[in-house]
Amino acid sequence: MTDLNYLKDWAITIAGVIAVVTFLTGFLEYARRGRQERAGNFVQMRRRFLETPQYREILELLQAKDVHLKNISVQQKRNFVGFFEEVALMVNSKLIRKRVAHYMFGYYVILTANSDDFWVGLDRESEYWTVFRQFAEKMTACRSTPESFQDEIVF
Repeated sequence: MTDLNYLKDWAITIAGVIAVVTFLTGFLEYARRGRQERAGNFVQMRRRFLETPQYREILELLQAKDVHLKNISVQQKRNFVGFFEEVALMVNSKLIRKRVAHYMFGYYVILTANSDDFWVGLDRESEYWTVFRQFAEKMTACRSTPESFQDEIVF
């Protein structure tokens, strides 16, 4: 009878170990897939940003500080800033880390926020651009902090 109890105890222990290993494996796979999906979404956003002809035109004008930014249609400007607000919402929802957003988009956000020519036809101080303004402040703060990016550019 003691042999049967001994075997039963070992069977319960082995089943418990298998259950814990299975749970941990499942959890790690879930976390890996989550990171992979976030990275994929982020790459798609970046591609959309850099491959949209209207956005590229605006980026070139911003970089050159060209006064022709005044002539870009208000709708194109809204779409451009709206894209940055999408990124900001992803940062605020913790789908993207702030440092990653800064690394990939911060430069452009800051250029846009500081360009008087870009904002011709739009009310920069409107309540409708609050998310963008707050995001621009975060991106500026990231730029001014001296800590290294190398450990933080992770999805």
